[in-house]
Amino acid sequence: MSATATPKLVFLDIDGTLADERHVVPQSAQDACRQAQRNGHKLFISTGRSLPKIEHSILDLGFDGVVSVAGAQANIGDRVLFQHFVSPEDIDRTNEYFRRHGIENYQWQGADGMYISRGYLRHLQETKGSVWNAGEFARYWHVMDEIEVPEGSTLGHMIRASKGSYFSGPNPDVTFEDVRRDMSPWFQLVHGSYDKISPNNGELLINGVDKGTAVRDVARLLGYDIADTIAIGDSDNDAAMLKAAGTSVAMGNAVHGIEEFCDMQTTDIHDDGIANAFRMLGLI
Repeated sequence: MSATATPKLVFLDIDGTLADERHVVPQSAQDACRQAQRNGHKLFISTGRSLPKIEHSILDLGFDGVVSVAGAQANIGDRVLFQHFVSPEDIDRTNEYFRRHGIENYQWQGADGMYISRGYLRHLQETKGSVWNAGEFARYWHVMDEIEVPEGSTLGHMIRASKGSYFSGPNPDVTFEDVRRDMSPWFQLVHGSYDKISPNNGELLINGVDKGTAVRDVARLLGYDIADTIAIGDSDNDAAMLKAAGTSVAMGNAVHGIEEFCDMQTTDIHDDGIANAFRMLGLI
């Protein structure tokens, strides 16, 4: 056992926390995670991505579990601890809202894959070229306009999704705050990971379901006191998780001011951020 005698349940965001902008987990973070597990602590990935959108190179590092789609699903291996879905009606009304306001880049994510708009497809083709649907993710991409909808049904009924996300063009007729207000009856809107592409971007989370509720639910199901949970993140979409955990850590590269309410701040992801956090916490 480590310097921290009580076993801890640790939740790690992926992008900007565990993995860098190239989706690579630094060797120091890999070593720290393995040592913490040897010391008796359990480590969960906690990401806004759906399971099909997590690289095998990350999953194969051997985490004890995965919280995905921003807290809507949790797995230990193939065992599903819980799973929440966006209602078909909420998918349909949101797609119509985006069309009405000229927001062309949006997607829905769930355990079955990623359902994308034509605009998001163009974004992928422009940024990733012909390899956008190659490799391990290929079979999980679905273009919504190409999904066959039976007569009397709607697209929303053809999609199993647990989270939505979007980013707008340079001159949208609605701001982030407008979208958050308009979507509030159905979703909680938080800043997403598209800041470098557009300042007006967000993740649509099922009301009452987020990374924070996942921390509490996983801890309860596994028999951990909330005081023995730790969360580490870097951005606004980690806020609920950081606020729910017994101890919260902001990365040195944190954005959206989350470091202001965290218990401590570690170094940048490129400066052994996870390893240094684990040392500060006594996990290794």
